[in-house]
Amino acid sequence: MIRSRPAPWAALALALACGAPQAPGSDQKPVPSAPPPAASPAPESPPRRPQPGGPPVRKDGTIYAEAEQMGTRVSINVLVGDRSPAEAGAAIEAAFAEIERIEQIMSEWRADSELSQLNAAAGGDMRPLSPELFEVLQRSKEIAEQTGGAFDPTFYAVGQLWRFEPGARPPSRDLIEDKRKLIGWQSIELDPATRSGRLARPGMKVGLGAIAKGYAVDKASQLLRARGFADHIVEGGGDTYVSGLKNGKPWMVGIQKPDGPGSVAAIPTTDRAVVTSGDYQRYIEYEGVRYAHIFDPRTGFPVPQERSSQSVTVLAPSATDADAYATAVAVMGPDDGMAFIRSRPDLDAFLITRDGAHRVSPALEKILVYPPEKKPPPP
Repeated sequence: MIRSRPAPWAALALALACGAPQAPGSDQKPVPSAPPPAASPAPESPPRRPQPGGPPVRKDGTIYAEAEQMGTRVSINVLVGDRSPAEAGAAIEAAFAEIERIEQIMSEWRADSELSQLNAAAGGDMRPLSPELFEVLQRSKEIAEQTGGAFDPTFYAVGQLWRFEPGARPPSRDLIEDKRKLIGWQSIELDPATRSGRLARPGMKVGLGAIAKGYAVDKASQLLRARGFADHIVEGGGDTYVSGLKNGKPWMVGIQKPDGPGSVAAIPTTDRAVVTSGDYQRYIEYEGVRYAHIFDPRTGFPVPQERSSQSVTVLAPSATDADAYATAVAVMGPDDGMAFIRSRPDLDAFLITRDGAHRVSPALEKILVYPPEKKPPPP
């Protein structure tokens, strides 16, 4: 599924420690200009799943587990509170199972997934859709319209032509132009009354790699809250949802350095999603031109280097939205992308441009915590 942005895309580092106070949403208050607290390291060999008898509780009162899902590493960190470790472990297990269920619906890599079946029937009649796939397709169309097509899930007809591995070369321009005719979110037809849909043109293909992973993270978080564990982080390959508090303080989410280990800055976060897209790890070079794996659906080609950012981090009310908007902003480029963010009071962003400068939305700038030895480069 959700493999169009695999593990190397994971551009967020979770700082599993609490930070300075912050109010949720747009009313966030400034925090002291101090280094982020040292992250609590994950266990050296974390279990793929919490053990049935009750997983171990760490010194900070949390239980941590991770698994390989959606083509990347998924981690869940839950504050146990007054519940038992066994109850927390069962809730985490259920959250992993929920992610697997969403992947089975929305994977373009699995021939038996509901999305693959919809793609195979392109040009055919309306067909019933699951509530989950209908919801994601509907939101995809809304965000595609809002972003002028910078986000468009129908890019996949072109996207599947590209390979980003040693020795790979770009597909021919003629082939790209031929498949580009199949791109167009307007040709996803949905009927809310019957919860059905179709792809109007034969050969069309939808890829949900820039939204379905965020949706799966949201669904896992919702399940944890329903089980009574309101304070947690769910993270999958750079798509993060932060719920509640950690021992009374916001969780800290670090923005990974594009050029090495460590974090550029930390974001005190609660009840919000943080998603990062980056082009610094998955790309090819051919005849002196660099092609990264972030596509502009409007051209059928990867975003040109002169307009690209090293990484784009977007904060939004849901990981579903943050996932899609991060891709759209990366496609738009720093100037147009930040203008779009500023037009949306529900969004914040942190961009690292090609030359290493930081572009930060005003509300986010007020709460960022930088390491003392690292002052942000001017825009």
